[in-house]
Parts: sequence; C-alpha cells; structure tokens
Amino acid sequence: MKKVILLVLLAFVLSGCADDQFGIEKKYWSLQRQEEKIFSNPSASPENELEKVVARLNAFIKKYPKNNLAVKAEFDIANLYTVKEEYNKARSQLKAVLAKYSKFDSICSEAVFLLGYNYEKQNKWSLALEQYKKIMQDYPLTSQGLSIPVYIAQYYKSKFQPDNMVMALQEAIAHYKGLANKYPNSPLGLRAYMLTADCYIVLKDWQNTVNTFKTAIDAYKSKVNVDAIMLNMALIYKRELKNNTKAKEALEGLLKEYPKSKLAKSATALLEEMEKK
Repeated sequence: MKKVILLVLLAFVLSGCADDQFGIEKKYWSLQRQEEKIFSNPSASPENELEKVVARLNAFIKKYPKNNLAVKAEFDIANLYTVKEEYNKARSQLKAVLAKYSKFDSICSEAVFLLGYNYEKQNKWSLALEQYKKIMQDYPLTSQGLSIPVYIAQYYKSKFQPDNMVMALQEAIAHYKGLANKYPNSPLGLRAYMLTADCYIVLKDWQNTVNTFKTAIDAYKSKVNVDAIMLNMALIYKRELKNNTKAKEALEGLLKEYPKSKLAKSATALLEEMEKK
C-alpha cells in the first residue's frame, strides 16, 4: 500500500513539474496576445495600454528569471517601445539586457542588432551601422554575426545605393574569408565559404563564385557531403560561364563521389541535356 502511495505521489510531483512549464508558457502566450494588440496597430493603442503590458512583462521576468521565455519577454519590451516610437526607452531596455546577459553572446548580439534597428527606424543610419559593425567585431560567430554583413548590403540595395551595396558586399567577402581562414576544417569555416559565394553571386562575379566553391570542396569533401556545392558549381559553369566542359566535370564528379545522392537524378538529367546539344 505504501509503495502504491509513493508511486502516486511521485507521479503527482512529476506532473506538477510538467504543468509548471506548461503554465509558464500559457502565461507568456497570454502576454503575447496582449502585445499583439499594440504591434498590430501601434498608433491606435493608448499609452497606458503599453505601460500595462510592459509592467506585466516585467512581472513575468521577475517571477521566472531563469526561464528562457524571460529573455524573450525582455526583447518584447524593447520591441514594443520601438513600434510605439519610444526609442530612448527601447534603447535603455536593450542596454539593460546587454548588462544582464553579458556572458551570453547570442543574446547580446540580438540586443545589439535591435539597438541598430532602433536607430535605423529613426533614419539614423550612421548610428545603426556602428551597432551592426559592433556585432561583426564582438559577436562574429553568432547567427546575427554571420548574417549582418549581408544585411548591411541589403540595406543599401533597398535604398538604391548600388556603389555602397558593392562596397558592403566586398567588406562582407573579406569578413567571411577571414572567418574561413580562422576556423578551418570546421562547420563555421564551411558556412563562411558559402556566405562568401553568396556575396559573389549577388555581384555576378561568377568566376570567383566557382573558385570559392572549389576551395570549399577541396577543404571539406573528406568531412561532409559537398554534392550540393558541386551541383551549384555545375549550374554556374553551364548557365553563367557557358562552359559545358567544366559543368560536365563537376556533374561527373558528383555522380562518382555520391552515386546515391538525392541530387544524382538532377545531375544525370543535366548531363543528358548537355549531351543532346
């Protein structure tokens, strides 16, 4: 009888732990619904509504400081202030996040990005750019650190500033090549090579694109499957450089190295198409 009671109590405790997390998520979801009213129509929401939601988010953070949703709530506050164009309050919130989570690069890089975005929304691009460059310097290995060089180039493209876009892409290429050299034989190094190739594609610099693919293939073919890179290289040789010989070499290499690849069918079809011409 005692054993049965013990098992029942244990099940109750475990159930309680699960319900706690579920309950936390449910509370956060409820807060998000309140936030959505402001996000969907910032100009129409009254000021006191914003402060009420911020107060509830702060209470949530205080009650569950170690839960990962607390970090999301911190960023929610900054984003709410930003959409309401209370930029100074948003920046104060983000600076507090940086101080609070200084040991967590991924959180800090997101906070710095939002600081930059905050300035960007105010049409203060030079100040935004300072923050974006800070991400590249201080948090280069984070998701934001890897994506921000291209983000900068895309900004110039959206503003119809082709010269600045080209300059930003060239800076991005130098940045990614530096990462590839600094972290050779690693997933990060391979990612850096692919980002370098993406920049060359935007510039329509096809020869440097395939040169980058070749370097990546030589460096990583013994470590990971590079069949997708080989197929992309073949397509650029065929469509952009009009070099069917090199395209065939890449496709034949793919089929030889990866006969069971999901891309083998596409490679075979492309080879057959070229042989008919």
